[in-house]
Amino acid sequence: MKKSLLAFCIMLSSISTLAQPELLPLSDVRITSGRMKEIESLSHKYLLTLEPDRLLSWFRREAGLTPKAQPYPCWESADFPNVGPLAGHIMGFYLSGMAMMYQSTGDEAILQRLHYAVDGLREAQDAGGDGYLAATRIGRHVFEDVAAGNFTTSNPLINDTWEPVYVMNKLMLGLYDVYTLCGINEAREVLIKLADWFGLSVLDKLDHEAVQKLLVCEHGSINESYIDVYKLTQDKKYLRWAEMLNDEDMWVPLSEGRDILQGWHANTQIPKFTGFVSVYSCNGDRRMMDAALLFWDIVIKNHTWVNGGNSCGEHFFDEDEYIHKVVADGGPESCNSVNMMRLTEALYQQDGRMDRIDYYERVLLNHILGNFEPEQGMSCYYTSMRPGHYRTYAYPYDCFWCCVGTGLQAPAKLAQMVYAQKNDTLLVNMFVPTTLNWKAQDMEIEQTTTYPDENRSVLTVHKGGKGVIAIRRPYWAERFSVKSKGHKQTNTGNGYIALGGTWKAGETITITFTPKLEVKPLKKFDEFMSIQYGAYVMGCRMDPQGLTHDDFINLNNTALKRIPLETVPKLTGTPEQIKRSITKTKAPQLTLHYHRDSTDIDLVPFSSILMDRYVIYFPHETDQTNSQKKEVRTDFSPSAEQEAHFAGKETDRVLIANEESEQAHRMECYRSGTGMDFGQLWRDASEGGFFMYEMKCRPDVPLAVVVRFRQDDGGARMFDLQIDGKTIHTFNHNQAMLEVEKPLYYEEIPIPEELTKGKQTITVKFNAHNHNMAGGIFDLRLITR
Repeated sequence: MKKSLLAFCIMLSSISTLAQPELLPLSDVRITSGRMKEIESLSHKYLLTLEPDRLLSWFRREAGLTPKAQPYPCWESADFPNVGPLAGHIMGFYLSGMAMMYQSTGDEAILQRLHYAVDGLREAQDAGGDGYLAATRIGRHVFEDVAAGNFTTSNPLINDTWEPVYVMNKLMLGLYDVYTLCGINEAREVLIKLADWFGLSVLDKLDHEAVQKLLVCEHGSINESYIDVYKLTQDKKYLRWAEMLNDEDMWVPLSEGRDILQGWHANTQIPKFTGFVSVYSCNGDRRMMDAALLFWDIVIKNHTWVNGGNSCGEHFFDEDEYIHKVVADGGPESCNSVNMMRLTEALYQQDGRMDRIDYYERVLLNHILGNFEPEQGMSCYYTSMRPGHYRTYAYPYDCFWCCVGTGLQAPAKLAQMVYAQKNDTLLVNMFVPTTLNWKAQDMEIEQTTTYPDENRSVLTVHKGGKGVIAIRRPYWAERFSVKSKGHKQTNTGNGYIALGGTWKAGETITITFTPKLEVKPLKKFDEFMSIQYGAYVMGCRMDPQGLTHDDFINLNNTALKRIPLETVPKLTGTPEQIKRSITKTKAPQLTLHYHRDSTDIDLVPFSSILMDRYVIYFPHETDQTNSQKKEVRTDFSPSAEQEAHFAGKETDRVLIANEESEQAHRMECYRSGTGMDFGQLWRDASEGGFFMYEMKCRPDVPLAVVVRFRQDDGGARMFDLQIDGKTIHTFNHNQAMLEVEKPLYYEEIPIPEELTKGKQTITVKFNAHNHNMAGGIFDLRLITR
């Protein structure tokens, strides 16, 4: 890995003069039509319905001021067990989203809301008198304990408080955007005062080890925020504080060429590397840049799905796990992709690598565009890769997950990478209907296209001038043509076709291309295949099969209503045979048709399947599947052998996290949650929490409790199994059960006969020890011994 990193750095030094492009301001580009315009318009409308007084409510409460309105619910207010609310985080996203939306639309109504919001923040800050500003409950006391060295950290907690530095970072990023994009000076003042308070009152009170301990908890890109303030003031104390806030658990091993990402919470890490790039841009510490370069390469190569999203259930995982993760409900998280796009923007402006644009285009067109439902433009949290699954989108005013926050930002900057410039050269990176005011050369240009429905784009000069227009030749184009009368073409050698000279109003550049059709396996597993046509990943729209409108618009950020994989359309044959079975239809919108054996399906851009079940990874069979290939199980329901073992012995069974079954067993719980892994539902409890069921037993025979666990659970998992209040076993799952071969396994615990003698029912309880978790458990049965 070190050798490859060295080779990569040498390659950087040889990049052409176009190696350091500059992204154009959002205010100079306008999206004119298409799906991106629809999303932008819906988000624009939604942003203006959010009430600043409700977003300010917790800030006023913590400042000792009477709130003018009640705060928004869910993540903004709900008292989640052990962490409380993530109060105030949406304010930061709101500020950034509104500032970028102002740039993208020029709507003066946005400025009025931002002035009001910043004035409210300044009032809360002034009430404290020392620059402190936060919505985090008892946040000031938490930071006082931190400054005194009296704190513990985990992810996501500092002294049992949910990510207070993360919330501060989002607020600081938002204030910076409001000042730099909208020119609201008060935002600059509030930002600098807050940066001073945290630097002087907390950071300067801590030694190096204590700061690194603080950074264990998710903190966004707090180092980037201090670089922002440094750029505004040129005061080197902010650079010093930024350099203190670089998490060594990430930048040190990555700068040394080591891949340590497996198992880490993905979105905790991604923003740190944008921060490392920011630090490098100001102090030239090459280690920061090397870490960010390698991180990006590893994530794209090893941890990214075909749609450009990464991770599953929020965590990076080993490549061998793709075959299991593809059938999970919690696929790539929206926040991850938004933050990977921010990192890509930063790196692209450092090195101009063409694969930055390749990735950015892929994740934008195939993940981000599918994140927003078509009615109100609300975002989703996970996009499951499970065949036949679906997305759940947020309620407008009742959810406020982190992905609702990034969902306020992404629609405001959809045109961010369409164009870039270097000296007198305009770089046309993507084919999106837009108008451009290229101020550097005093030219106005319009791009007209309906791609992907047509394989053509036309650039029209509306105001002439002198300069070079360079068109990206994308990797996904089988054939590519650029035509413009009177302008000589030059292949730049770095992926662009350049046309120079003096441009007159009315002149055009016509770009035509033939997209490649690609059939690709799921990493090294050809049990699942994806189909890509040009820049777009193609998917199959399925009937809802039992879903209603309320299943798509939901408080639950994870879709749980699965259908069997056997009911999903599959592909058969080799990749070449599959390609030969696909034809393009004459439909107005891009549609391919697959016909082979008994399967007939239409394929459309995956990101256009919004409120239906879908398939993005198709189950795949070849002639060798059953005869020569080792079976890979993707559904971890109990096997036939296991069920045979239970047959005739079972006295009762609880279907875990199944509402009907749990109600039938009179389930009671405290601090308990549910989820799904390996296609199976689970339940757990935390911090002294519990869950318990009334189960049928036999009074005349010895019984045992059978519980199903996952073998890789670990970390603070001590919990008791109790029968009618008597502890019969204490589970110690602090360490993963590595000796167990299968991802899910059973444990059988005998019940003392005196606890069941003469009884028709017993209460089975799983009770977490203090500061520990109970479970998760995937199956619960009583059997005879």
